[in-house]
Amino acid sequence: MTAPNRSLASEEVYGEKWDRCLTDTIVKTASGLALGIVFSAVLFKRRPWPVFLGTGIGLGMGYSNCQNDFRSPYVHPQPLPLIRTDEQLLKESSHS
Repeated sequence: MTAPNRSLASEEVYGEKWDRCLTDTIVKTASGLALGIVFSAVLFKRRPWPVFLGTGIGLGMGYSNCQNDFRSPYVHPQPLPLIRTDEQLLKESSHS
């Protein structure tokens, strides 16, 4: 990944999202295909529908993750650190 303090051009952010999206989709589709082949050979007497079902589920999961990634307004979603202000600390100490 990139360094957190380096500013990124919008083209680089978009390119990184596409790279993650394509990689994730390829991995999920291949995993679904592999599981479909295993289930087809072991449980369903070499019927083709588990292969198609597994591939379709993997492709759909990759597509859904891509949609969520591109709709995200954050470049690198990270949880915000919890910072207490002086006012909050004074309120907590006065209640004790």
